[in-house]
Amino acid sequence: MKDSFAEFQQPDGDKTTPAKTCRDLFVAHPEKESGEYWIDPNGADPRDSILVHCDKETKSTCINSKPELSAELSMKQEASGSVWLSESRSASHSINYKADTNQMSFMQLLSARAVQSLTFHCKNTIAYKGPRDGQKKAIALMSWNDLEIKNKGKFQYEVVKDECADKSSDWASSIFKIDTDKPTRLPLVDVRVADFGGKDQAFKIEVGEVCFS
Repeated sequence: MKDSFAEFQQPDGDKTTPAKTCRDLFVAHPEKESGEYWIDPNGADPRDSILVHCDKETKSTCINSKPELSAELSMKQEASGSVWLSESRSASHSINYKADTNQMSFMQLLSARAVQSLTFHCKNTIAYKGPRDGQKKAIALMSWNDLEIKNKGKFQYEVVKDECADKSSDWASSIFKIDTDKPTRLPLVDVRVADFGGKDQAFKIEVGEVCFS
């Protein structure tokens, strides 16, 4: 019983003895390296713990999306304009994570910062800037707490790379990043697209891990 109590006091990231966060894990076990560990943010029961990547350098807890990469989407049956993927009749793609809502909410409360990137793989499709119409067809991202993160305005994303601006028939990609001290804004839950439906137009959404620190 004594050994079990000691294990509970200093969890080691195992399925039966999860830490509350990766930061807690590295504080209790500074000898551990970056890697996959079990954590239990709500601390209620190890049985609902989640497998995450722990980054020793940043002390971040990183949760993967599922699926990380969408199927190839063309949305040829949609009306023109802009469409959120979760509401699309032809794409029908939803973004989920390897943590339930309860665990994600506790992770947000236990954190001071959150970071996430999203990669837009494109073929003849604009992600941010277009060759002729500027940013009129830039994608928008939906935050966890229902904020629309756009190319301009109060809530903006950072554009890390924008190969899609060339609108080429070869596959390319654009990368968008959100780095916020408001952890309740992440993870991302939806993407709105405005350039679709044309001949040979297609895209794929790759949702990066969300890292809390």
